[in-house]
Amino acid sequence: MFRKCTLALALTAFTTFIGSTGFAQTKIAYINMQQLITGMPEAKKAFDTLSVYQQELAKDGQELVNEFQTKLAKFQETEATLKTDIREAKIKELETMKANIDQYNTRMEQRLAEREQQLTTPIIAKAKKAVSDLAAEKGFACVLDNSKDIVITATCEDLLPAAKQKLGIK
Repeated sequence: MFRKCTLALALTAFTTFIGSTGFAQTKIAYINMQQLITGMPEAKKAFDTLSVYQQELAKDGQELVNEFQTKLAKFQETEATLKTDIREAKIKELETMKANIDQYNTRMEQRLAEREQQLTTPIIAKAKKAVSDLAAEKGFACVLDNSKDIVITATCEDLLPAAKQKLGIK
């Protein structure tokens, strides 16, 4: 009889333990990573650097456009008096210049994207680490990024203020 009571008690304790761990509530929080990152001083500095770089590239591109426009205007003035062979050569030259401008714009966009990635990768990594550390400190199993239109329930905690404080953002 004592064995049956011990076995029943052990079975009840085991069932209670399994039931309580199965219904344990997982803590979930959310944060707007875009807002966090744009508030970081490093991000502001990177944005300014990127803006200056973009202006330099655009200045070089504008010189190509100005040269093209000058030659186009000159061609349009003299087009009626040009012989067919010369007209076709000038048209080819203008088409080549236009293609060079298009290629420059493509290269400019690629360089700009590469530079942006160079500048932002360490900033994003720092922000992610701060959020990850904060989530571990507060016991969150998951942190959702609501800057990407993820639905947030009312029971989630917003980590943005704590993350800003951790990163020293005012």
